[in-house]
Amino acid sequence: MNNENVFFNPGDAIASSHDFKEARRSAQIIKADKPTAGQIVIAKNTKNGTYAIYLADKIRDDKQGEPYEIKDKL
Repeated sequence: MNNENVFFNPGDAIASSHDFKEARRSAQIIKADKPTAGQIVIAKNTKNGTYAIYLADKIRDDKQGEPYEIKDKL
């Protein structure tokens, strides 16, 4: 998967983790519980290295968010 850089407001995160596998497992559970919620992305904060789970429609511009690198999409 090509890495894509986007911006998110950290307060919009559904969940977060320091471990990618744990973040992915959480994202799968969220997606299974709410299959109509839209696309879920797992993003790595480029400043502190933590992973966060967001709904894809929460992407912001560089003036309203922090930089993240998309690691996976569900």
